[in-house]
Amino acid sequence: MKKCIVALTITLLWLFSFSATSPNEHSNPTTQNGADLAAQNPSATGTLPISNSAVSRSNDRGLQYGIPGTCPTCKTLYREGYVLCSDESKKVPLWVEYHLTRAYLRAATEKRKYYKFQPDPDIAPGERAENRDYRRSGYDKGHMCPAADESRDPTTMRECFYLSNMCPQWPELNRHPWEKLEAKVRALAVKYGSIWVIVGPIFEKNASTGQYEPEKTLGPDQVWVPWGFYKIVIFQDNDQLCALAFQYRNQDETFDIPSHEVTVKEVEQKTGLDFFSALPYNEKQGIETYKATEQEINTILN
Repeated sequence: MKKCIVALTITLLWLFSFSATSPNEHSNPTTQNGADLAAQNPSATGTLPISNSAVSRSNDRGLQYGIPGTCPTCKTLYREGYVLCSDESKKVPLWVEYHLTRAYLRAATEKRKYYKFQPDPDIAPGERAENRDYRRSGYDKGHMCPAADESRDPTTMRECFYLSNMCPQWPELNRHPWEKLEAKVRALAVKYGSIWVIVGPIFEKNASTGQYEPEKTLGPDQVWVPWGFYKIVIFQDNDQLCALAFQYRNQDETFDIPSHEVTVKEVEQKTGLDFFSALPYNEKQGIETYKATEQEINTILN
């Protein structure tokens, strides 16, 4: 396929790589606060593309293409199966990034029914979402990193059900169009063997103040309800690094996945995040602005 640098968003964040590490190392996940991350990634609004040269740039349990962004109230948590940036003022993640492989999916052994949603033990009460916040809210606890992508191991499955990996998601979106997209992403992992996924919420800016605002807040802890969601999928096709980006509103949505395609740049503009910040500037532009045709997307997804 020609330059397969497709950007898909779901009002749907970064490639990161996990190597084998000891269970003890992950049972107490590495954390970084907003000040630490800001020092590493001072710009959270720049542009970012992808190139073949980036394939070899990986960190153990790290963010392969750089930190997408942070804030003064953010903490980055490194889990066994994913990395996330928890915004403790919003009580939701700004982004979640994970590696998904054919082998991971074939190793699936854990059953969802045996796991329960629970508050993140690495975030203090008052700075995290609680189950009570979602009770009778009308919103689902929507996984950013899906349970079906983390069912290979009891640890990855348990951590996948931390509320720090959730956003309030409209039920008709979560259970239908979004679920269909998640299934297509897993099919891509089987097809290509190895992919990276970056996913998170989108909040709208107030035109007067320039500040991001929630659609509403839930519960005593005031969990922010997003305007929508993005999802970015990165993979290699015939030795060409490709990125697809999708965006969905947090409401009833269509099942037509190609109609939700956006560019990576559009996601950055919506979120203020900076994907692929570790890449040279001139390598970023093609990826950020490229948008695949419907035929190209269907070829990739089917």
